Amino acid sequence: MFGFFSRRPKKNSEKPSGIPLPAVGQASKAGLLVIVPRSTVDKAVEKPFQLVLAVEKFIHAMVFKGLYRHFEIDPKAMQVSHADQYSAEVNNGGHSQFIHNADREFDVMVANARAGLIAIGAKGQLATLEEMSVWVSEHPDEASEETGFEGGRDDFLATLDDAFYGADEASPIIDLLALWIASWPDLQIVDDDDYDEAILQLAMANPLRESRLLHRSVSELVGQMFRTRDVGVGLACANALPPEVKLSLGVARMLDVEGETQLAFQLRTNAEELRLCVSTDTHAAVYGYIAPEVRPIAQPGENILAAGAPRVGRKLGQADAQTIAKVIELAEEYHAPVAVDLLLRKAGFDPTDAVVSANSVVQNEGGPVVNWVVMAGGHAFLFQSYPDRGVMLRGGNEQSLVEAYRNELEEHFDLSAAAGE
Repeated sequence: MFGFFSRRPKKNSEKPSGIPLPAVGQASKAGLLVIVPRSTVDKAVEKPFQLVLAVEKFIHAMVFKGLYRHFEIDPKAMQVSHADQYSAEVNNGGHSQFIHNADREFDVMVANARAGLIAIGAKGQLATLEEMSVWVSEHPDEASEETGFEGGRDDFLATLDDAFYGADEASPIIDLLALWIASWPDLQIVDDDDYDEAILQLAMANPLRESRLLHRSVSELVGQMFRTRDVGVGLACANALPPEVKLSLGVARMLDVEGETQLAFQLRTNAEELRLCVSTDTHAAVYGYIAPEVRPIAQPGENILAAGAPRVGRKLGQADAQTIAKVIELAEEYHAPVAVDLLLRKAGFDPTDAVVSANSVVQNEGGPVVNWVVMAGGHAFLFQSYPDRGVMLRGGNEQSLVEAYRNELEEHFDLSAAAGE
C-alpha cells in the first residue's frame, strides 16, 4: 500500500537470522495487515514481548486513531491480543481476574484466545482456557461473582491457575506468540524511522474515519450529558457560592462524608483548588478537599487504600435527584449532545475534546430551557438547549454565536447514528 512497506530486511535475508519459526498455516487476507517496526522482529527471540506489544500498539492505533473496528483488522492480530491478555490476566490475578475483567466480552476474548493458542501450539494453556470456558457456561452465577481478589475466587479456578502456571513456565505464551507473529507471510515490516508515518497513513486512509469521528465525538458528549454522576456534579458545582464549573472527575475512594462512608471522587473545577464530590440516589454534592497527611506506608491494621487519603471538607454545593433526572430527560429530548457537537463545528471549534458541565434549568414560555457550560479550544461558552433549537453563546458577554434548529439537529443526529452502525 505504501512505498516503504517491505518484507525485505536491510540485510540480504527474507527473515531475521536466528529465529526458529514455527510451522503455521497461511495468514488470512481479511482485514488490515499488521505493521511492526523492523527492530521488534529482529529481536523476536531475545525480547519477544516487544513484538507482541507492537501488535497491541498497532491495534490500538488503528482503533483509536484510525477508528477502524476490530473486525476490520487482520483477525490474527486480535488472536494475539486476546491470547496475550489471557496470559497476562491469569499471571496477575488468576482465571478469576480474567473472567471479571472480560465481563461481556468474555465469549469473544475466549474465541480469539483459543484460535491464538491453537496457532502457537500452547496445548497446556489451551486446556486451561477450555476448562475455564466450560466452567463459566455451567456456573454463570458463580462466574458473575468472580473478582480476582481473595474472597471472590472459586477453588476450581485456583486449580486451573496452577495448571496454567506449570504449562506457561514450560512454554511461555509470550515467546510462542512472538515466533508466530514473525512467521506471518503478510506481516508488514517497516524500518523504525518509517514506522510512525506508516501507522499515520494507514489510520488516515480509513474512508469511514470522518463519519466515525462524528459518532465518537457525539458519544463522548452523550456520556457527559446523560450520566447521572456527571450531570449531578455539574449542577452541584453551579449551585456553589461562587458558582464553579465541573471539568473532570478523578480517583475515587471510600471516605467519611458527613458521618457516612461513601464513594467520593476527586474533582477538578475551574477553581484553583481540588474538590471532592459524591453522587447518591438522592443527590449529588461537591465538597472542599483537605489534603492528606503524608504517610507513605499504611499503619498496622489500616486499609492500604485509606493510607494518605484526603479528608472531605465543607459542602460547597448540592443538586437533588429530581433536578438531575429532569436535566438528563431534557438533554435526551432536545438532542443536546448532538446540538453541542454541531454548534461547535459551525463556530469553527473542534468538539472532540469538549467538556460540558450542567448548569441550570429555567422555565420559558415555550418550555424549560437547560443551560450548560461548554469548554472547547481554550474557550468557554454558554449553551442553551431549547425545545426547538440550540444556541451557543460566547462566555462572558453572552453574545449569541451560533444556533441550530430542530430539523438541523435531527439531521445531525441521523448522521451520527448512522456512523455508529
